[in-house]
Amino acid sequence: MDLQDVLEDLAQRLGRGLFVDSTDGRMLGYSKQDAHADPARVASVMSRRVAPEIREWQNRYGISKATEVVRLPPNAELGIRARFCAPIRRDGRCLGYLWTSADGKALDETALGALQGAAADLARVLSGRGDEREDLIRWLLDPDRSGEGARDRLAALEPSLLSSEVLICAGVPISRRQQVPALSAAELERLGTALPRALPCFVAPTHVTALLLSGPSGPTALDEALRRSARRPFAIGIGDPVPFEVCAVREAYGQARAAAGVAALDPALPRVLPWSGAGPYRMLLPVAPGPDPVLVPLGNDEELVRTLETYLDAGCDVQRTAASLHLHRTTVYYRLDRIATTLGADLRDGLVRSHLHLALKAHRLSGRPSNGHLW
Repeated sequence: MDLQDVLEDLAQRLGRGLFVDSTDGRMLGYSKQDAHADPARVASVMSRRVAPEIREWQNRYGISKATEVVRLPPNAELGIRARFCAPIRRDGRCLGYLWTSADGKALDETALGALQGAAADLARVLSGRGDEREDLIRWLLDPDRSGEGARDRLAALEPSLLSSEVLICAGVPISRRQQVPALSAAELERLGTALPRALPCFVAPTHVTALLLSGPSGPTALDEALRRSARRPFAIGIGDPVPFEVCAVREAYGQARAAAGVAALDPALPRVLPWSGAGPYRMLLPVAPGPDPVLVPLGNDEELVRTLETYLDAGCDVQRTAASLHLHRTTVYYRLDRIATTLGADLRDGLVRSHLHLALKAHRLSGRPSNGHLW
């Protein structure tokens, strides 16, 4: 019996709509019978996620630690009618929540027992699903295998993957030595047991990788899971958000691992680092094909490009830049301000300067594209 079978069977017995979501707010499933769905639940079904403000409100009622059905009152401001929650628990962990509307009625003992029994069935389904997801994510990201079968199976387990962009996040341990260490045997065992139960992820000898729906809660969920399970700090790299397609996901996997590695090695970078924030390392690491897009916002404005390159060549000395370009210093300052605004970059930041300088020189090596644009 799979998740949908459990929901439909119980919905028919209770005469009520049911829905299941994960502890991090992902919509896992809902019954066809849902005549009393409130506006908040309709919005969650449409977006395949529970809004953060609703999750925060729900958690005030202790559902993550509850072992029996909890009744939550209505909340008109959030569009929520009164509802019942049966926590889905296994081996002391909360895997998600089974919900049904109160519909103005109390649940009798028989209905309460049926709801609890369905939560137990769903715990077996979800815990087994976690093991399968771990193997499928490994398969999907393995460059030596065709990933289409893994993609299709993961999409069947989690249909929202097809309608959303996904994030690949990688975590590596941080060491005082100038290298990224491998995980110890004890860490592999501990993380390999704990993490896949909390997240769709796998643990390799050198890193942890999670496949998550795009959004700020994804990297946070991996960070929190590592903080709970690991006994030393981890750096986390985040690939660019991509559609759930094999080639795109594998490219994002390379970005995430590269970002995690440089975040672990360079204290000037944040510990949780998107690939888009990796600065000059985007040019130094052979991860992303083609030219770095950092200069694209400047378009075909040769005046600004020439000013930026001269300024960086001159060691960011405005007076030398003005002399080289035969401009007044005020004009140079004006152009630099326009460049910073256009690029959304802080030209006082050394890593930003290095990134832009490398991108300019890489462009000189590559030659001008046939479309006539500088970038």
